[in-house]
Amino acid sequence: MREKLRRWWPWLLAALLLLSLIPILSLGRYARAAADDYGYGIFTHQALQNGRGFLRAIWHTATGYYDSWQGTFSALALMSLTPCIWSEQAYWLTPVVMLLSLVGGTLRLSHTLCRRLAGGTGRQGLVVATALLLPSIQCLKAPLHSFFWWNGAVYYTFTYGMFLLYVDCLVRLLLEERPGRVGIWLPGVLLGIFLGGSNYVSALLATLLAGLTLCYALFLRRERLCPALALFLALAVPFAVSILAPGNQVRQGYETGMPPFEAIGASIAQAWEDCLDWPNWLTLVCFLALIPLLWKLTGLRERRFPLPVLFTLFTFLLFAAQNTPHFYAESIPGPERLRNIIYFSHYWLILINEFYWLGWVRRAVLPWVKDHLPAGRAPARIKAAWLALLAVVLLGWLPHYWPELTAVRCSAALADGSAVAYAQERDARIPALLDPEVTDPRFEPLEHRPALLYLGDITANPSDWHNNTMAVFYGKHSVALKS
Repeated sequence: MREKLRRWWPWLLAALLLLSLIPILSLGRYARAAADDYGYGIFTHQALQNGRGFLRAIWHTATGYYDSWQGTFSALALMSLTPCIWSEQAYWLTPVVMLLSLVGGTLRLSHTLCRRLAGGTGRQGLVVATALLLPSIQCLKAPLHSFFWWNGAVYYTFTYGMFLLYVDCLVRLLLEERPGRVGIWLPGVLLGIFLGGSNYVSALLATLLAGLTLCYALFLRRERLCPALALFLALAVPFAVSILAPGNQVRQGYETGMPPFEAIGASIAQAWEDCLDWPNWLTLVCFLALIPLLWKLTGLRERRFPLPVLFTLFTFLLFAAQNTPHFYAESIPGPERLRNIIYFSHYWLILINEFYWLGWVRRAVLPWVKDHLPAGRAPARIKAAWLALLAVVLLGWLPHYWPELTAVRCSAALADGSAVAYAQERDARIPALLDPEVTDPRFEPLEHRPALLYLGDITANPSDWHNNTMAVFYGKHSVALKS
């Protein structure tokens, strides 16, 4: 029985993860486009209506905003592909695409770190990935911005998943026996180009990690220098192109930024506040449950774990660097969709530090424990304490936080009918928007506004930018709510 449980429990955890995603994907059927979805999708929607020029429309969108508003060219291209350019009912694709990116990137990087770096198995990598994904998804404070709104989610959540895949390429580059193989460096180059032209949070952290990889190859593994340089330049050059965009200068005229060193200080302070605020009961449960697995991984290969305090400080500073771009540009931590991917990354910060500190305990503390405690008693006491703490956290805090889980919140929106009613109200506007004879449609205000789906609506003022973008998108003179 114990052997069967050991064999199947990683797959049971994976099944639990998949079950927890069902309410999110089910709620996604009732998501509808909002705000910038229409503005960034104007040219691609028109191209589909005309039956030609689709690629040109993507290029027109990216270059137009590059010159006038923001330099993140690859993200702009994805923003122009919002599902509503095909149909409002196609918007269910939004949570599917975002979860595929987030889950896929986490699974891939966890597998590489556990199997290639630590010497473990693919099943152990699956367990680690599940322990990261469950709290990341279920304890997210603003799921709307990460899973149900294409424009904001593709800019951050989707890119974060691609960032994890890029980091996976960096790790494989250092571990593979043949780092010059096309299958290793070519995906990293393509991902680097994409990340360099995407949001500055992911691009900056990826550049720092690629730079560290390049330095490691330069001084310690010279045979890997050329592919490491290729991965670094593939990211750094597009990143520079994005930063130097004329549109960034235009946009900065509307914002009040911080001097560089002040922004760095604010980023560190914000990261410290986040590390104190974000961990919760599910975080404790997941990472307490990982202790036996990570402990086993630390002993599979001969590896030193020196100076754990400095390691924690170094990784914390890398984590804090993600806050710097927005503090530098606008003097604030950033919108919820940006904060969400930093929230995702703080679980990686906990994971790698837990692994490192357990390795240090194994190498530096365990020999002393064995010398000072009677043989056979230390493991039993440690296991008993671990099980007791895990039970206390799970049973004591679960009832309090259960209603706040993303899957539970999605299920509630489905059960009370608010999600269905919201989608029906939005769909009731479509005939007027698609009717060429109706040039100035007027709509009733939405009565149902589920928190996980409702981002905003047009207003009674036809000149409001929300109204203008929808009007241009559907080829109307104006759209507005009835007074």
